[in-house]
Amino acid sequence: MVFSNVIADITFPRRPSVFSQSCCEVSASLTDVGGLAVGTIDLINRSLSVPRFVFVFNVGESVLMDLLNICLTSTYFQYNGKHYKQLHGTAMGSPVSVVIAEIVMQNIEERALSTCRQTIPLWLRYVDDTFTAVRHDEIDAFHNHLNEQNTDIQFTREVEENGKLPFLDCLVSHNDNSLRTTVYRKPTHTDRLLDESSYNPTSHKATTIRTLTRRAQLVCDSTDSLSDENKYLHRVFTKNNYNNDFIRRNTHRPTTTTETNDTATPTTTATIPYIKGMSENISRILLPFNIRVAHKPITTLRQLLTNVKDKDEPRNRQGTIYKINCSDCQASYIGETGRNLTTRLTEHRRATRKGDVSNHIAEHHRLTNHNIDWDSAQCLTYSTDYFQRLTLESWFTNLEQTPLNRCQQLPAPYKRLIHDINITNDRKRTT
Repeated sequence: MVFSNVIADITFPRRPSVFSQSCCEVSASLTDVGGLAVGTIDLINRSLSVPRFVFVFNVGESVLMDLLNICLTSTYFQYNGKHYKQLHGTAMGSPVSVVIAEIVMQNIEERALSTCRQTIPLWLRYVDDTFTAVRHDEIDAFHNHLNEQNTDIQFTREVEENGKLPFLDCLVSHNDNSLRTTVYRKPTHTDRLLDESSYNPTSHKATTIRTLTRRAQLVCDSTDSLSDENKYLHRVFTKNNYNNDFIRRNTHRPTTTTETNDTATPTTTATIPYIKGMSENISRILLPFNIRVAHKPITTLRQLLTNVKDKDEPRNRQGTIYKINCSDCQASYIGETGRNLTTRLTEHRRATRKGDVSNHIAEHHRLTNHNIDWDSAQCLTYSTDYFQRLTLESWFTNLEQTPLNRCQQLPAPYKRLIHDINITNDRKRTT
């Protein structure tokens, strides 16, 4: 639900001298709640006559709690070549962290509001930001009460100035005993958007305009403020080199909600790298087959600028397509694994020693008595996606003259590319 809609109909018996114990951001990161989270979930489960998780996962409460404890306490990471264990909190980026943090915040919120002595006419929370109305002389007392709930979870506060206060992307102001909203931008905002000349699909540029104009319609609660916001946006779009016709065609226009057709054919989404001209043609070709194409940039700023994690040694990197050569002939084995190459090589060596006929390398060694060049085994490329690894395995296998392994068949267009590459490689070898 949109914040501006929530507060649109709220009125106060008398205008609060301040309408904020606001933007109460948790000063300790929400990942610092591991032990508190386990206790909170245990409290919730014990308060229910029938634990709700049992029906979803078909496991007992004790088993579920054991699994949760493993997720919250098995937090290992690598830094500067050394391995560490996180002793406090949940792992940042872990799927369970978001759920746990919300449960913790709900528990603190319910306990604080049910025990406070002040009258709180308004309390709204979005993740770890809250918007609150209190009397001016009760701000300190209520703020201290919040921070007494748990020493690891401490709130900061921002009080209104000149009757205005930013919250999320809204600028909230007083209007007698009610509240008004318009769009808020930080002082550091530069008006820099996705430029029209950027190497991005036209759909991304259109979405930029639709998103911002839609936000204006949702947040601005008066005709005057919406008009001012639209004029501002038009200047910004022009500044980023969009022409008037493109702006007009992609400006969001409110529509009435219509019932969805449950019998409609489900749409499949395919995500492909964006190549100007080619990607648009692929989208048009797939459209009649009810396949929607989502474009993604080939290179992003995140890929160029974010490189903070330790790089694994090639053989220790997870998800690899690898090559193992025979020392005595031209045969080679192309394989894929979701684990690292070191682990997979150990398995291949063991299979070769035991003469495992299900292992292609072991079978080649048994039939020819050739030696396997384990030391020169190499990683060809990496992927954490299983189906991508299968395709890449097939690709590299078809490039080999005498592959030992069998793999899935590639579509005809790939085979044509491989044929051309092999011809080029043969010419290079003969010159």
